[in-house]
Amino acid sequence: MAATDQGPSSRMKAVGALALAAIPLSQNAHSAVQPDYGEVAVRVSQYQEDDSPAERTLYPVTERFSIDVNQLRIAAPVGRRWYLETELVYETLSGASPMQTYKNEDGQSVLVTSGATIDEERTQGSFSATHYFSEGTLGLMLASSSENDYESLAFGMNGTLELSNKSTTLQGSWSMSNDTINPSDPEISVVRQEATDAKKRSLSIYEGVTQVINRRIVVQGGVGYTRHSGYLSDPYKFEDRRPSTRDQVTANISYRQYLYAGRAAALHLDYVWYTDNWGIRSQSLTTKWVQSWQLWSMTTFQLAPMWRYYRQTEASFYRLEQDPPDNEFSSSDARLSSYGATSLGVEAELKIDMISLTASYENYMSSTDLGILQKSNDEAPGLVSFQVWGAGIAWRF
Repeated sequence: MAATDQGPSSRMKAVGALALAAIPLSQNAHSAVQPDYGEVAVRVSQYQEDDSPAERTLYPVTERFSIDVNQLRIAAPVGRRWYLETELVYETLSGASPMQTYKNEDGQSVLVTSGATIDEERTQGSFSATHYFSEGTLGLMLASSSENDYESLAFGMNGTLELSNKSTTLQGSWSMSNDTINPSDPEISVVRQEATDAKKRSLSIYEGVTQVINRRIVVQGGVGYTRHSGYLSDPYKFEDRRPSTRDQVTANISYRQYLYAGRAAALHLDYVWYTDNWGIRSQSLTTKWVQSWQLWSMTTFQLAPMWRYYRQTEASFYRLEQDPPDNEFSSSDARLSSYGATSLGVEAELKIDMISLTASYENYMSSTDLGILQKSNDEAPGLVSFQVWGAGIAWRF
């Protein structure tokens, strides 16, 4: 949510992660008890961005990105201590890409798009193994992603440690990735040629703690640090020159209160604070109500409406000049501007014995007016609004 993506490649990966997070709704990330069941899950999602405003778009192509996501997840216990999980994701993307925003002679913000529909595919595979101890867990993860212009290989470790009769849980994770960029159609520009075989590296560390207050209230907090280095500009955009390093710090706090409205319910509150050395500061607040009903024997239904608010300040090098100085950092990427965003969504899950059916929907809207604390006088027609639909089925065995 902190403007860390850099074009179609990262957008596709973000949508895949969003869809995957909905399988299943009831998964408990804080449990240190090895699941005693295997699971096969299939999910499809469709991401659709709203069209660019025609009155602010230079080229007649206003269609934005549409992404179809197909996912397969297989997980199973191995022996008494191990739980293995593998995931496959296949995505297709099409639509026009924003390339630059600048002010015209009338002082209005004009969006320059690619002028043609982009068609891309991405395949991702990941494998994770978790070892369960009497007082916690230790996990390993390996993931690989491939598309026509971007290759990524990631490795990570995570662990938990339970203290105070399991009322306190310490969490920690570490991950790194190595990406290679090969822009499509390099003959179009010198920038794309210079970015051929460019490298990007990322290192992330997170430490957190979960505390059970009583049988109904659980709180969790943590701090994370990520460092990106290498080629961080976007070769598909005009006049996009970004620093070669980016240091990001996040802090989060979550609150869970379990209630008894109807049959069973829980209130979720999440706050995330973010800062980086590009000058961006952001906050997000998410609230979710999870309501469950026992319909009849071996059948339950769960409904979880959600609302999220997000705001950020602009990067120090964000500018809307058509021809900025070549020796200065510059980007007109709307994701680096000052803006705010709201999301409304709902998730549903129907469990019938060992079968689980899930469905989800989210509507995301962003604008400069929603920034509240730092409103920009410049329009940002490249800001995105979108909808995501998803449906899945899972079978436990």
